[in-house]
Amino acid sequence: MKLLIHKEKRQIVDGREHIVGEELQYFITNLNRDVDTKYGRIAKEDLSKPNGSLLLTKDTGKEFILLEPTFIDLYKRLRKLPQTIPSKDIGLIIAETGINKESTIVDSGLGSGALACALAHIAKHVTSYEIREDHLAVSQENIKLLSITNITAKHKNIYDGIDEKNVDLITFDLPEPWKAVVHAANALLVGGWLVSYSPSIIQANDFATEATKDERLMTVKTVEIIERLWETEGRKVRPKSTGIGHSGFLTFVRKVRA
Repeated sequence: MKLLIHKEKRQIVDGREHIVGEELQYFITNLNRDVDTKYGRIAKEDLSKPNGSLLLTKDTGKEFILLEPTFIDLYKRLRKLPQTIPSKDIGLIIAETGINKESTIVDSGLGSGALACALAHIAKHVTSYEIREDHLAVSQENIKLLSITNITAKHKNIYDGIDEKNVDLITFDLPEPWKAVVHAANALLVGGWLVSYSPSIIQANDFATEATKDERLMTVKTVEIIERLWETEGRKVRPKSTGIGHSGFLTFVRKVRA
């Protein structure tokens, strides 16, 4: 696989040209044929050039940069389902819980697998619970695209219980997360984290209320992350008119007693 980026948006800084935007990208999965772009054709022979090579289209001589796609390039091309947890919220989960390459994680519901894949990229193993077969099918496509081998998907309702024990992190993306609080408390190791993602503050509050009833758990905080994009071109610096506002609420709970 290869990634082609068109160098159309540029900026001159201190007399040197810099790329300041990725106006157009082409994700190439078949390297055995020419690539047709809106600016002309890239020869298949050029696709074998070194990472970072500058390629020219045959027809118009437009410039493209050739890159080897990294995990995040592939991740951005996952097939999404409605209400997929965005990267801004996933980043906070990772930062606040401190997961690492030795961590074991339980995730529910799996959905498109976006959260599970992001966590599996860091952790030792992720087990995901999902009751919908169509969501399982989509997630398997995405897991295959990323070549991830440390995710186990279970066609099981987490409201009925969690099989795993001594888990470092459990994540909920559920309509009624309070129904699985006791199962999470049983499955977590002491010091482990439970994080629930809900689009509604009422859901988040009901989950937090249920968590406070279990003396083994300590509710740390409920937060909402707002992302504001900015334009930075020369002296034109201003907020963009589009961006990611509300996506959901994250409630962080920690197991503090056995």
